[in-house]
Amino acid sequence: MTTNPILHIAASPDLLQRGCVHLIELDQIKSEIGPRWEKHKESVWAHMEVLLGQRLAATDFYVRIGETAYLVSLPTAREEEAQIFCLRVAHELHASLLGGCDAQKLRISRASGIDGAAVQTTPITGDQLSQLAVRAGMEKGGDAGGARNIGAANTAAQDPHCRYTPLWDAQKEAITTYRCSTAPVAWDNISQDARAKLELGLTIARIGEAARKLASHLDAGNRFFMWLPVSYDILSAPAGRMELAGLCRNLSAELRPYIIFEIIDLPYGVPQSRLTELVGSLRPFCRGMAAMLPPRTPSYGAYLGAGLAAIGLSLLAGRGEMGSEIFKLSVAAKRQHIMSFALDVPQTDLLQAARGLGINFLSGPLIGPGNSEPASVRRLSAREITDAAAKAAA
Repeated sequence: MTTNPILHIAASPDLLQRGCVHLIELDQIKSEIGPRWEKHKESVWAHMEVLLGQRLAATDFYVRIGETAYLVSLPTAREEEAQIFCLRVAHELHASLLGGCDAQKLRISRASGIDGAAVQTTPITGDQLSQLAVRAGMEKGGDAGGARNIGAANTAAQDPHCRYTPLWDAQKEAITTYRCSTAPVAWDNISQDARAKLELGLTIARIGEAARKLASHLDAGNRFFMWLPVSYDILSAPAGRMELAGLCRNLSAELRPYIIFEIIDLPYGVPQSRLTELVGSLRPFCRGMAAMLPPRTPSYGAYLGAGLAAIGLSLLAGRGEMGSEIFKLSVAAKRQHIMSFALDVPQTDLLQAARGLGINFLSGPLIGPGNSEPASVRRLSAREITDAAAKAAA
């Protein structure tokens, strides 16, 4: 049997063992179409490939196997995450072509081996398929995007009340970015596990809401960067990382160049290898990854070389030493040739110092408050900021 070298790379023994490679089978569509299959199969393939192209990251891969199957390889995904992704794509394809489809009629299989050009598979059926359908949000007919259903079981996550704080590009003197956040929630009298689930649900809802806002503005011709904070605790938990990656895979690929994920609540002493792993889990789905560093970090070594596009600090509780912290941040970012940011800058002198040291992005009351809606990119000169601050102080 002829060997397919591309197939052997996409379905390498390591990826097969980790459960990253699956088949989406189209036999149900072929059966429903019947004698018209020969006439319409190329249209079905084109539809399938558009769906995959919109959702797969640059590190992912797909290839058609015969007439009625697609092999999908997701190297950065966990096994269940890959299965949920494939099930959602299969459901959306069947729903768009057939007007609907029972989850039990969908056919996805885990690839277990390659024999020449043939793929050995293990079908996913029965209870396992039903459980995946629930996790995929298809128990009520499904939401093809997936963003609404993940984590929607808790009330807090259903209405995240997002605020979009403008970030000033201090070197280009313009508002180019909006940081999406929510007000702190009091998780009183609940267990640690319940709190983790609620926080994950809120994070998923916030990212989904921000993505919808961004898509709406892009459709209207407004271009800006959406800055999305994600807690270190959520990202470092396997379940949280899987849910976030699953959500990101189901966001339109058109949004990725405009999204920046920021890891917040970093503890002291995170190993560089661990940080690199977490950065890599979301990096395929965004323009770049940023990290909010702990205050008064003694050494920046672990944060450099981890694949970050930006490092920064919050000056919310800043005291006199924050000037030296900004200096250390600037030196470290320039040494690594990455961007830097300082949030919640409280005073004009600190803002001017940060800009003079080359800090890229700044936020705070001098720049502008958070609003319920992001706005478009606009010019904002340093002179305008200082003049407005002087007028307010008079």
